[in-house]
Amino acid sequence: MARAKSVWGIDIGQCALKALKLSDADGQFQVDAFEVIEHPENLRGPDVDRSEVFINALGQFLAKNDVSNSTVAVSVPGQSSFMRFVKLPPVEPKRIPSIVRFEAEQQIPFPIDEVVWRWQTFHDPDSPDVEVGIFAMKRMEIAEMLATMAFASLKVDLVQMAPLALYNFMCADGQLATDGATLLADVGADKTDLVVADGPRIWTRTIQIGGNNFTEALVRAFKLSFGKAESLKRTAATSKYARQVFQAMRPVFADLVQEIQRSIGYYTSLHRESRFKRVLGLGNGFRLPGLQKFLEQNLNIPVVKIDSYNGPVLSPSLSEPTFTEDILSFGVAYGLAIQGLDQAKVATNLLPDEVVRKRLWDRKRPWFAASAAALLVAMCCWVYRGFADRLPYPVDTTGTDTGRAMVLVSQLDDLRKKESAIGKGEKEIKQMSELTASYGYRKFWPSVLSVFSESIKSVATDNPKYLECSQDRAEVTKLEQDLARGSVRGKALTPADRQTIESKIAGAKGRIKAFTDIERSSRKIIIMENFTIEYSDDAIELFPKDGISTPSPTGQTRGFFIATEFRTTVGDNTYIQTFIDKCRSVAKNKYPNLWIYGGYMTDKKQGGAATAGAATPPAGAAAGPDTDISDAPPTDPITNEDNSGDMRVVVRWVVLVENDGIKKPDAPKGAVQE
Repeated sequence: MARAKSVWGIDIGQCALKALKLSDADGQFQVDAFEVIEHPENLRGPDVDRSEVFINALGQFLAKNDVSNSTVAVSVPGQSSFMRFVKLPPVEPKRIPSIVRFEAEQQIPFPIDEVVWRWQTFHDPDSPDVEVGIFAMKRMEIAEMLATMAFASLKVDLVQMAPLALYNFMCADGQLATDGATLLADVGADKTDLVVADGPRIWTRTIQIGGNNFTEALVRAFKLSFGKAESLKRTAATSKYARQVFQAMRPVFADLVQEIQRSIGYYTSLHRESRFKRVLGLGNGFRLPGLQKFLEQNLNIPVVKIDSYNGPVLSPSLSEPTFTEDILSFGVAYGLAIQGLDQAKVATNLLPDEVVRKRLWDRKRPWFAASAAALLVAMCCWVYRGFADRLPYPVDTTGTDTGRAMVLVSQLDDLRKKESAIGKGEKEIKQMSELTASYGYRKFWPSVLSVFSESIKSVATDNPKYLECSQDRAEVTKLEQDLARGSVRGKALTPADRQTIESKIAGAKGRIKAFTDIERSSRKIIIMENFTIEYSDDAIELFPKDGISTPSPTGQTRGFFIATEFRTTVGDNTYIQTFIDKCRSVAKNKYPNLWIYGGYMTDKKQGGAATAGAATPPAGAAAGPDTDISDAPPTDPITNEDNSGDMRVVVRWVVLVENDGIKKPDAPKGAVQE
């Protein structure tokens, strides 16, 4: 793989997508961007659609970041992959591939054709032995992962196991002990990856204990939901029940330490000369207060929780505090990006061979096309040469009588062509004009909607306050949910954060109360709840004559019959009549080409019969939109008040279609005209 200028390392875990963009600027690594996108739900449940959650996270990631000019490297979990290290007998280098394939067929517990496998040699300068690492994963699982990425429109260039990405991170960032072995513990949501770096030697193990185990311990101890227990765990350090919380989680601490001790013991039994000098802590699980100290006391090895990186520098455009806050999450993504920049100790790529071959072919295809084009041009030149040899040799007539005559003849031909073109095209122009005019009525609709909008804004002066009340209620709901969870966007709330949120809630509730204290019938509010239209060749016939305003000067009758349904807090017909008059005024003053016939209304109280003053639709109006109003909920959805006193009104309008270029077809001869 050609060396990339920038690489996105993407690690999709149980709780979140973590991504890191790294570039090589004159031999110095630089972090150009980073992203942490938490899943809306934990993937621990058996009914959760993991692919859908992953695609959603990738969609959010791609909406914020451009990956088109970068290499993309993704990780696969350690527990779903296979890793073995085999010492080879002294053989010639050219025989190593065949011996490795034999060992792979013996070691990998699946048919060799059903896995994607790679290998790499590891040399100890102080030993003549050659050790080979064999890494494999089921082909089907990689195909599913690549399909998920492809569905999200993300092209993957590199696939690596998460433990090996962590090993590459340790080596590239200078996190190894100067002498002896280093153990990295990446405590994730559902597992802990252990990676041992001991000189040129690698050893990995995945423990099925992670952050979810601590949460489930709190669920059992305090009878909480998983979400509330997760919030309690994240705020344990500042909780007044901190002692009880840590007491409930203590068995999980003990299990984790026991598994790490077993792993260290097993490794030292295989390599008796090895001594562990350092333990590195990574993953969001290491955010748990007291975990670092607990491990250090029980392992008798210095435990370092990584709070900064030694290798890369941060781009000036990025926020260092924000990056440092999530630094425990980026170990795998960092290791992936290092490998994408061709600076990794382990360089195996589990991308299937058929995908690699297709990518190579796609890159070479433009060169094949260019070669074919060059060959075609060469053939054309050869054919043209043969044709040109048969043409008479041209004679230069410039400046002679013959030459001047040829110029005049050419000019005469041009004039004749222009003359013959005059008068042509009228038919096509007329057709285009008629076609354009046939859609002319569409210009009315923005004007009609603007008339309603401006009139409501002018008459319903309390509508903005009603909207602010709706926004305040939504804000109160969101802030109360944040308080209940104890976090905002996955980050635990501090006491100062809680005080700020409580202050915002009090302010929003105060504004809501100030609005609802005003008597409902005194508020000038109009809400348009329905809008229906119906075309008619004679829309005026459907409309009550007492509602007609100034008629159209063209005498046009074809148009649209509109019924608008409103709800208003003012229980007075004259208020809606004021709105109707305003609509007519706005149409007359701002849209002189818009003829609106309006003013006929039927109204009734919510849940009751029509008011006594309501007009009755004429017989001809039965063809128009139905004027019956279905019962609305008994309470206002915004203020939770009884809205049975509100007035529900249907106002009918006619908008005539003027000069749209459409002509009704002539009636057949002998037909009776209605």
